[in-house]
Amino acid sequence: MKNITRSLIAAALLTTAVVADNDVRTKDTLDSLKMSDYKVTDTFFDEAYLNTQFSLTSPADDAKETSYNGHLNSYYKLRNMTLNYAQDFRIDGNYDIVKSADKDSKSEDSYNFLAGGHLDKYLLDYNENLLVYASGSLGYRKLVGKGADDPFLQAGAGVGYGRIYDATPYAKAIRILKDLRSRGIVDGELTEATVLKLADIIAKESEYRSKYSVREYRKYWFNDMSKLLQQSGATKEALNAFGIIRIEEILVEEKIFPRYHGWIVRAGVGKIFSNYNNQGEDPTLDLEFEYGMPIGLKSQFYDKAKYSTILNGDTGHKFTNTMTYSYELSDKIDWENQWIFDYYKPTDDNLEDVTTNTLSSTFSYYIANRLSLDTTLSFSKVDDGIDNNGNDNLETKLFAGLRYRLK
Repeated sequence: MKNITRSLIAAALLTTAVVADNDVRTKDTLDSLKMSDYKVTDTFFDEAYLNTQFSLTSPADDAKETSYNGHLNSYYKLRNMTLNYAQDFRIDGNYDIVKSADKDSKSEDSYNFLAGGHLDKYLLDYNENLLVYASGSLGYRKLVGKGADDPFLQAGAGVGYGRIYDATPYAKAIRILKDLRSRGIVDGELTEATVLKLADIIAKESEYRSKYSVREYRKYWFNDMSKLLQQSGATKEALNAFGIIRIEEILVEEKIFPRYHGWIVRAGVGKIFSNYNNQGEDPTLDLEFEYGMPIGLKSQFYDKAKYSTILNGDTGHKFTNTMTYSYELSDKIDWENQWIFDYYKPTDDNLEDVTTNTLSSTFSYYIANRLSLDTTLSFSKVDDGIDNNGNDNLETKLFAGLRYRLK
């Protein structure tokens, strides 16, 4: 009952934030648009970040030594969508180094690397939302005080239904038009059709790059945007240098977090060929569900759930749900909330269920175009049915660090 109560409280916190932003509208035409109206199937989005945190403590006690704790994280995320195929891919890498204040203590390090994703093939001859998929994961790690483990390798395949649409180009188009209108550059009537056409040009960046080369493509890319705005009546003449520079700053330098809408459900079987110990496991039954919903023009809700169990029934059941709500407070400040619910039920009745809830809230302030200061408050609680084992209390963390946008 306690687990359910904590889970409901965490859900209520995120739901409150979502509802507070829902259906907020102004009289501006751009504010009346909905991200879910953008259903273009050919889109591409990728990003890469480097995060770093470091703390140094100099004790007043002579019996103690200076201690430090450092963390380095980097990730790359890609989502490529077409009518026939869709793929999502992510790489995460972490490195930690720590030294305690105990006399004569030595620094210890640890690291881990995990890459994984899906490839979906839509069966258009039967239904535009019916798909078959293949998935895979590759991991490598070294724990504190130990040598490197063997790799982790997992693969899976199955069937699914649904489609996720990437509305990020639409969000970029709206930000551009809002900015140009606020500066008096766009002073004509704007229609939804114009915004959709501008988003379509933005989404074709890779095509412009392929056709005109990395060095030259932006002049053609921006020129076509300028022509569209003039032909639609949004501007009386072609954009001047200031307008072009603002478009470049928004698309190239400013951070616009991805916007997704739609859902996908998948069911299939998998196989762990190596579980960090060079030993394989029996096949698994895997169920997945993803759901995205932009709320208004400034926020995004996303949920991803996964259930897995060994088919021979000897290992139990594992369920993980990651719920995220992000909100753009301004062009320079983002706010992201995340709740991770992890539940493991062993088949052995003599073992206790293990439930982990982690709730975090992060404010990101962009100091420069690619550099941000992130401040995170997190709460974590493990319920394993065992008293006095170090997991009984709520763990609270407050930390700040720098994040650099690599791509």
